[in-house]
Amino acid sequence: MIETELFGHERGAYTGADRARPGHIELAHTGTLFLDEIATLTLPLQSKLLRVLEDREVRRIGSNVGRSIDFRLITATNEDLEDMVKMGRFREDLYYRINVVPLDLPPLRDREGDIPLLIDHYLKHFCSQENVEPKHIDPEALEILEEYAWPGNVRELENLVQRLVLMVTGPNIEPRHLPKNVLYATTAQHESLLIPEEGIDFEKELHRIESAYLRAALRRTNGRKAEAGKLLKLTPRQMKYLCRKHDL
Repeated sequence: MIETELFGHERGAYTGADRARPGHIELAHTGTLFLDEIATLTLPLQSKLLRVLEDREVRRIGSNVGRSIDFRLITATNEDLEDMVKMGRFREDLYYRINVVPLDLPPLRDREGDIPLLIDHYLKHFCSQENVEPKHIDPEALEILEEYAWPGNVRELENLVQRLVLMVTGPNIEPRHLPKNVLYATTAQHESLLIPEEGIDFEKELHRIESAYLRAALRRTNGRKAEAGKLLKLTPRQMKYLCRKHDL
């Protein structure tokens, strides 16, 4: 069906084709055609698309007549097309034909600054669409959402905000309203950062933390150890021992 959608067909080209119909490529004449997930095209269809781009004409299924076509092509994919070319799953000549002005859009998890902006946008949009009172995201809940990896990207964020708008009765969205999978994922992330898979040297980690706190307190007090000890709630004897231990 995708071949018919793209290239169109003539009447009688196949069973059920009771009338001629232009495809999206033909309809895009003097305009722009956007092909999402272009990596899913089969090799034969990739070949036909390449011929359209090179000859600047399109042929409907069941026709021997080419129609001149002039359009701008924009494609998108979440696959690595270079790897697909190496594996023989994507035509190399088509790859270089469409890779004229590449734009790399990082996943949402790598664009932390976009998350608050998108949440604010979707909150306003869905509150207006559902005709409910304006809702706001609690700072703690927003922090959790910023730490989440968003495997489903922007669509997942959009669906989550719509669910929150519909399910939360009050004006404020708090951490307790967030789905369990989001809360669990962010908790697990903190744990993996705290203790990586290969484990840690507990004594060395304590030594590092002690040293960091001591140096920070001494910087705050311009090197005055007595005042630094007070900041850290340490007795003079404890402060003296720790400074000697860390050569401070």
